[in-house]
Amino acid sequence: MKNSLKIYNTLNILCVDDDKNVIEIYTSLFGMFFKNVYTAYDGMEGFELFQKESIDIVLTDYSMPLMTGLQMTQKIREVDPSIPVILLTGLENLEILRNAIDLHITGFIKKPISSQSIFSTLEFVAKSVLADRLLMQIQQQKLCYSNYQETLTYQKETTIIKNDLQENKKFLHFTCEVFYQPKDILSGDSYIIKKISDDEYFMFLVDGMGKGISAAVTAMLCSASANNITNQMIKNKNFSLTQLIKQLLEFIAPNLLEEEVVCATFLYFSSEERLEYAMFSMPAILCIKDDSNDVIKIKSNNPPLASYTKSVNTTILDTNKISRMLVFSDGLNENSVRNSSEFYGKYLGKDFKEAKDINELEAKRKKQVFEQEDDITYMFIQREELSDI
Repeated sequence: MKNSLKIYNTLNILCVDDDKNVIEIYTSLFGMFFKNVYTAYDGMEGFELFQKESIDIVLTDYSMPLMTGLQMTQKIREVDPSIPVILLTGLENLEILRNAIDLHITGFIKKPISSQSIFSTLEFVAKSVLADRLLMQIQQQKLCYSNYQETLTYQKETTIIKNDLQENKKFLHFTCEVFYQPKDILSGDSYIIKKISDDEYFMFLVDGMGKGISAAVTAMLCSASANNITNQMIKNKNFSLTQLIKQLLEFIAPNLLEEEVVCATFLYFSSEERLEYAMFSMPAILCIKDDSNDVIKIKSNNPPLASYTKSVNTTILDTNKISRMLVFSDGLNENSVRNSSEFYGKYLGKDFKEAKDINELEAKRKKQVFEQEDDITYMFIQREELSDI
C-alpha cells in the first residue's frame, strides 16, 4: 500500500475508536496515504461525521460508548447500503459475527491488530472502492455516449419524416394532425405527408415488421425512398399512386431480408372529394360519415409488401360525406389496456367517435393504456368545418 500513494490519496476514510491513542495513530499513519482522515470517538459522533462528509471507507471499533460500531453501521447502511465498513474487535462472539454478516461488514480485523493485517485489509477494500468508482465512470461515459447516439438517431428519423402540414394543418377540405411517438429511439414507424399541388396531397405511413434496428432501418428506408420518388413526380408533374408504389417496391425489395415484410398505407387525396388508397396489411382506417355516427372500417386491399410482391391494388373512395378519418399503425390498437388482457383496439372506435380532436383522442388513449408497448403513429383527419368547432 505504501507504494500506491497516488492511487489511495483520492479516498476519504472515517476512523472510529474510543481510544485516543489509537485515533492518533490512525491520523498519523493514514494521513500519509488517504486524501482525508476523519476521526470520531464513538459511534454517534462517527455517524454524524459520515452524514456530513464524503466518506469512501469506514474503519470502526466494535466496543464504544453511546453507540457500538455495529449500531453505527446499521444507521450508515440505512443511508448507504454499499459503503465498505471494516470492523475491529477483540470479542469472539457468534451473535456479534452474525449481526456483522447481516450488515454486510466488508472486512474483520481481530485485536490485537498488526500493521500487516490492517494494511492488507485496507488495500483490498481501497482497490474495491477504486474499481467500483472506475466502473461507474465507464458506465456513465457509456450512458452519455448512448444518449448522444439516441439523440442523433431521433434527429435523423425526424429529418427523414417530411410533413408539409406541420405548420398549416389544412389541406383541401380537411385538416390533418399527426401523433408520432416511438417506444424506443429507433422506431419501426415512419411517415410522410406531401403536397403534390394545391389540389392533391399524398400521405404515407409505414410500419416495419419486427423489432429494433432492422425494422427501424426498413421504415426509414421506405420513407426516404417514398419522399424522393414523390419529389421527382412533383417535379415532372406525373404523380401516380400505383407507379409510386411500384418504384418504391423496386427500390426496397433488394434491401429486404429473405422473410421480411413491410406494412404500409398509401393515401392520395384530390380536390374532387376523391381518395385513392392502397393498404398493405395495415389496421383498418376508421371513418365517420356525415349522415351516420357509426364508425366505418376501410380494410387493407393488399397483402404486406415483400421482395416477391408483383401486383398492387388501389381503391377509389368518395370522401364527400366523410367527416373524420383515423389512419394508424398497429402500435395504437394492439396495446394492452389497464387491468385487462384486452387490447386498446376494442375501445379505439368508441374513443375516436367521441374525440373532437387529436388531443382528446390521446387523452382517452392514455386513460385506457397502462404503458406503451410499441411505436405509435396515427393521423387524425377531419373535415375543416368540424375542426373549427
